[in-house]
Amino acid sequence: MSEQTEKQQVQALLDRMADDASFADIQRAIAVLMWPKTGDGKLKPPERLSPDEVKKRLREWLKSEGDKK
Repeated sequence: MSEQTEKQQVQALLDRMADDASFADIQRAIAVLMWPKTGDGKLKPPERLSPDEVKKRLREWLKSEGDKK
C-alpha cells in the first residue's frame, strides 16, 4: 500500500477530530502531525540551539526583513 499524501493525512486527521474542534485544536493537531518522527514513529525531541546560533539566525532574519523594504 502506498503512503498517504499530506492532504490525505490531514483529511484523515480531521475525520478523527470532534465536530466542534476549534481552529486552535486543528492547528495543534496538524503541528503534531508535521513534527519530525524517529524511525519507530515517536516524536523527535526539539532541536536546541546555542545562544550564539540564535543571535546569528536573528541577525540574518532581521537583515532579510530589512531587504524587503
